[in-house]
Amino acid sequence: MAFSEKIKLEAKRKACFRCVICHKSFVEIHHIIPQAEGGNDTIENAAPLCASCHDLFGGNPNKRKQIREMRDHWFELMERRADGEINILEPIMEDHQNINMLKNSGVAIYHVVYEHEDFDTSANIIVKLLQNAQKQSPNQKRYLYLDIEGHKNSKGGFDHDMFELQKDFALGFLMQYFTKISMPLVGVKNNRLQRNDVPQEFKIFSDEELLIKKLKKESGKKHFIVYPSEVD
Repeated sequence: MAFSEKIKLEAKRKACFRCVICHKSFVEIHHIIPQAEGGNDTIENAAPLCASCHDLFGGNPNKRKQIREMRDHWFELMERRADGEINILEPIMEDHQNINMLKNSGVAIYHVVYEHEDFDTSANIIVKLLQNAQKQSPNQKRYLYLDIEGHKNSKGGFDHDMFELQKDFALGFLMQYFTKISMPLVGVKNNRLQRNDVPQEFKIFSDEELLIKKLKKESGKKHFIVYPSEVD
């Protein structure tokens, strides 16, 4: 069987009649898992795709997981748009750079933290590498490989700065902008679609009292990473 007209219309409405990959209009509903392999005709298996993205990726079994992630991400954005969280008057723009996330194998970003580097120095270097990767290879999957020389405490573990760099900065904040992060502490794969709206400016603060006053929140962390718009 094929998708019912009801399911087709539901999928198109959830996507605002746009391709979930490149956001182009004029879409057809694609089976993420083909019918020949047992794929059903429910909304969970439906992905609105334009003819170009369907031809490029629809028949590739290795792209199914990413197509599903892109679909879920786009459905969520369009739901927020309908609820007024996103400006509904702003036109939906086509984004052909999203194709890079499916078309390319990805970009590896490697940084060694030397013994003389503190938290601020290392964090700023990683941010610059992230920004350059997005600029030079827009929307391609990014993999961060972080190595650390020295920075051990008396018990053989990492000192405060390097523990915080890995746990709170890399995993707690930067993870959203990478597909996978590998560090001495742990290796983690992003369980959501990598974000590509990389801010052009980050601010890294180490004055706890200032940030408690500005952000009005309690925290025992030494450093905070925020967008400029989040601080008065």
